[in-house]
Amino acid sequence: MKNMKPYFKLTFILLMIGLTGCCNEELIDSYLLPEFEKSLIPYNDYHDLIYINETGQNIKASTQPRIINLERDYRGPESCEYWEYETISNFINFTESGFLIRLGVGTFNDLTAFGLEYVIPNSDNSENEYFDELINPTNEQVVDINLYGFEFKNVYVFKNNFLNENSKIELILYSSEGKGVELISYIDGKFLKLK
Repeated sequence: MKNMKPYFKLTFILLMIGLTGCCNEELIDSYLLPEFEKSLIPYNDYHDLIYINETGQNIKASTQPRIINLERDYRGPESCEYWEYETISNFINFTESGFLIRLGVGTFNDLTAFGLEYVIPNSDNSENEYFDELINPTNEQVVDINLYGFEFKNVYVFKNNFLNENSKIELILYSSEGKGVELISYIDGKFLKLK
């Protein structure tokens, strides 16, 4: 029986280490989005948006409050050291048209990426379309452009550079001044323009 005592003590110690963890988590660095990048996704609440199409018909879209996350990236599988990155996401839901535009801004090692995605809900993602991301969005990337007889000022141009035979959208114009998606331009010449 005397030989069993050290075994029980060792088992108890190992069990306590396993239950309490072997280290304290330690933040290496934090990458938070500056206010300008946060403002790129302006929807803080539920909003109804009205777009017009090429025939002048009103098309309703809606947004929900944006989601802000702090994500952790650990140095390794056994490490307790981590970096944290801030991301913001939202979407514009075109329910009647059967699609949504997903918006996302995130930071990683002092780089900020801003991207858009065309999504068909409840699909196998094969119909999703991805647009070139803007890296470190600035006013230098903003343009004035005339499309379909409308003048758009201070917009980012998101081109669909992954076009294939199933692609629907050619480009999206996105406001740098807090209005969100101003124009969706379809490959077949149709469009949706924010009213």
